[in-house]
Order: sequence, then structure tokens, then C-alpha cells
Amino acid sequence: MRHDDYEFDEEVEEVEEGELFNVYDILPPDGTILEMATAEEMVRAAELEATHNALERIQDSNFQLSGVTFKELLAEFERYEQESMEFWTGVYSRLRIPWAWTIRIDVANGPIHVVNDRDIFIDEADFEEYDFEEYADDDYEEEDNQ
Repeated sequence: MRHDDYEFDEEVEEVEEGELFNVYDILPPDGTILEMATAEEMVRAAELEATHNALERIQDSNFQLSGVTFKELLAEFERYEQESMEFWTGVYSRLRIPWAWTIRIDVANGPIHVVNDRDIFIDEADFEEYDFEEYADDDYEEEDNQ
């Protein structure tokens, strides 16, 4: 489904004055392309993603830091978060979508698409037929017997 095929206002009922509506009621499905990113947005998103990945790798490593190094690293994280917020606030404002939605920019091709918190390749109904507690208990019993 492309962004121009999706009407955000279609599913929203008229809201009386003072009444609130839920932004998740109008959340498009995973992968819905909302708009194409500008060339500048693609470049900036790629820069921010590279910085994010570098900072994440530093976080994952087990370095011993002095107080001064920690403060410098903290300042770098804060600067990154501020730049990231400024960038994404601009994108969300341009698209006129709620901040509560999770979106990503495909830095190679340009579409801005919705990314919800659940895995799009797993059908939750498939898991309803399984009793996972039963399997977990079997694993514990096997470990106890060894």
C-alpha cells in the first residue's frame, strides 16, 4: 500500500470538542509508505544511523572509562540525541503524523515507511494453539534430571 492510497482521516470518527482520540487507531500497517524522503533527509538519516551504530558499538564493548572520558562520551550521546530529535521532529512535522508512530527512512531508496513494534512476519494467531508453559516445564525437568 502506498502513502497516496492511504487516507489517514478515513478511519477517524468525528471527535466532539474536548474529546480525545487514540493516535494508534489510525496507525497504518507495517511497511506502509507515507512519503518519499528528500535528498537532504536521506543524507541526514544515513549520517544519524551511522552515528547511532557507532555509539551502540561503543556501548556494547566492555571498556573501563575514566570520569573525564565518561563525561566526554556522555556529551557525545547527548549531542547525538539532540540532533536526532531535531531531525525527526522536522520529518514528523512535514508528514503531519503523530510522534507516537515509529517510522524509518530507507536511506538507499528514499521511502519513509511505518515500522510498528511487532514482527510483520509472525502471525500471532499461530502462537495461540501452543502451550508454551508446558514446553518450558519440560525443559526444567530435563535440566533437573541431569
